[in-house]
Amino acid sequence: MPFQPRSLSTIPAIEPDVKILFNGQLLLRSEDGLTCDVAVNPFATDHVLSIEVRVKIAGQDDLIGMRHFGPLHLRASEGMSIEVDNPPAIGPAIWKCVTTDPIDYAQGTNPPPDTDFRWLLNLEGPLFHGRALETDIFKTKHVIRLRNGEYFFRTAALSEPRLEYHRTGGGKAPFTFRKIGTTASASVFLINQQQVVLKWNDDNDEQALTLEKAPNTTYEIYIENAPLFQDSPPESELVNYDEFVEYYKVIPKVLPCPEGTRFKLVPAHHDTGGGNEGSPTIPCQVIILDGPGT
Repeated sequence: MPFQPRSLSTIPAIEPDVKILFNGQLLLRSEDGLTCDVAVNPFATDHVLSIEVRVKIAGQDDLIGMRHFGPLHLRASEGMSIEVDNPPAIGPAIWKCVTTDPIDYAQGTNPPPDTDFRWLLNLEGPLFHGRALETDIFKTKHVIRLRNGEYFFRTAALSEPRLEYHRTGGGKAPFTFRKIGTTASASVFLINQQQVVLKWNDDNDEQALTLEKAPNTTYEIYIENAPLFQDSPPESELVNYDEFVEYYKVIPKVLPCPEGTRFKLVPAHHDTGGGNEGSPTIPCQVIILDGPGT
């Protein structure tokens, strides 16, 4: 079972206790609908993994709970775990929060809100390969595993409005995306004595950080695997920012195939209008592996 669908309108209309943001060369997959694996692409060598936890207390400057830079060190079964202690009686769930409105990727002007999960590109979906893709990356240390709680996944940021994305290859006619999701988020709403615990290795020593429910306090976890530069490249260089080239390095069942069976997704400048606050200025997007039927 992939991500479990849930109406966007049923998400609690309050600030989540913990918000996790995913940006850059990351692959998100849920095999059972109960846990979510976030694979960090280790072959995208011009990208750098950074993980940061910010403690947000009303009326105060943010506090830094932890920072990690560079590859994840091997633990028992994954590089890092994010886990809810004392999960609710209804059990854990990985929700993808959606609406029933059709999404118009070509124009990006139809009714679904920008937070609809479906703005994020599903490489296994009908817009791309239309089949399950095999990869061993989820069996390695380059994985952050979310479990034992309800995680509400949404689109956190859309592509820079001055960019559009041209899809070619894959045995399909060319297509232009005027709007795509680039950053994903997962919200956690804690109840009673629940808390979120992060575990990882730092210089081969086990580390742990507990995020407890507290009055006027929320937490944000930033997981980013992106280039170090932060400025949008000029038009002449955009052709070199096909992030799918990097993703295919961890999908071996596609990589050896003839060039025409792989997709390219190349950004291009659309206009000179201003950007939206929160939209990444570099063309780097999270990819979802959510099955061919979604």
